[in-house]
Amino acid sequence: MTEATDVVLVGGGIMSATLGILLKELEPSWEITIVERLDDIAQESSNPWNNAGTGHSALCELNYAPLGSNGTVDPNAH
Repeated sequence: MTEATDVVLVGGGIMSATLGILLKELEPSWEITIVERLDDIAQESSNPWNNAGTGHSALCELNYAPLGSNGTVDPNAH
């Protein structure tokens, strides 16, 4: 039997969980499926042993990249 889904997220870590929540906010009717190959969720990059603890999120790059002289994010600025 084949199940219908609108979105398939690969990996049961923090990024898939975050994206799944954001997608549900945007499209509440969407059916979202998350697949994980390991025995449990959040065992690779999201695992505290492997994670740098910087709190990865969709907006985190703005915290690391400096603003350019025109006020935009410039990843080449030092």
